Amino acid sequence: MKTNVLNKLLQTIYTIIILLLSLAVLAMCVAVGINVINISQINLALQNIQLNWQLLLITSLISVLFIIISLKLLFARPKPKVLRSTLLRHTDLGAIRVSVETLEIMTQKVVRSFNEVKDVRVNIITEEDGVKIQLKLLMMPDVVLPDVSASIQEKVKEYIQSYSGILVKEVFIYIDNLVTPQQRSKVQ
Repeated sequence: MKTNVLNKLLQTIYTIIILLLSLAVLAMCVAVGINVINISQINLALQNIQLNWQLLLITSLISVLFIIISLKLLFARPKPKVLRSTLLRHTDLGAIRVSVETLEIMTQKVVRSFNEVKDVRVNIITEEDGVKIQLKLLMMPDVVLPDVSASIQEKVKEYIQSYSGILVKEVFIYIDNLVTPQQRSKVQ
């Protein structure tokens, strides 16, 4: 269970219990104020409670539980929200954030520079120490696929690392289809 989920659950339960106790105290104060309950009745009820070790143990455990939850919620600091669409790179001067969209556009620019590629779809997978780039390509016919694919992988990795400073761990290429002669005539 994540810490944030645990903190939210504890905070909800804690708030409900405090709300119910506050309502009970308020109801008792109102009842005493309008003479529905006499203060002497409250004193008599409190005197009739038999203080045995079981009641003291249960009361002590509940008190300790409330103290622990209170301290946990008091010192629980929410993590600063980092946009999911950004990748962080830390330098000596601070942090650099590059959006995933920026990396996608950079990757598309490189891949579209190859005449053998008709269309490209880019998926960037961010990891703590870099990115993995997945490319789905529509290629022109009569292309030596292993050679072009290797060139694309090398060029994408080199370009992204040199211009963004972010480590490219892997460039995965999936060749979706080849352009048929009918499609090529529509393009021209």
